[in-house]
This record gives sequence, C-alpha cells and structure tokens, in this order.
Amino acid sequence: MHQILWKAADNNIPNWKVSGNFFDVCKCDMLCPCEFAQAPTYDDCEGVLVWHIQKGQYGETSLDGLNVLGLGSFYW
Repeated sequence: MHQILWKAADNNIPNWKVSGNFFDVCKCDMLCPCEFAQAPTYDDCEGVLVWHIQKGQYGETSLDGLNVLGLGSFYW
C-alpha cells in the first residue's frame, strides 16, 4: 500500500491524503527502464498507470474507493 500526504503552504488549499494500490504497464522490457531514468527499450514509451484509492480525502471530500487511470507516452 502506498500513501501520499501533502500539506499546503497556502492555507487556502485543502490538505489531501490518499492510500491505496497502483500498478503500471508499458511496452518496454520488464522492469521498465524509464522508471530508473534510462532510455526506453524501443526509443519511446507508452504506458498505463492505474491507482485505486482505498482511503483518502481532499479537504472535507472523501476520495474512498475512487479509481484513477493515467495514460502516458514519450519519446527519447
């Protein structure tokens, strides 16, 4: 389980906190070299990142049970 806690320096921005699980996949060889600041296997990298927030909040708003999907692509 991964957890992120952030406290804003500006009091007008709500505090937020999430914990849950994530996974990522891409077309590079395993383990993805991009995660270690190395060149992608095929000169570019296309991947999917998925997060499941088991428990979280943004200010007074509950984020419990939400899922987030991110798509990424870059060229070396």
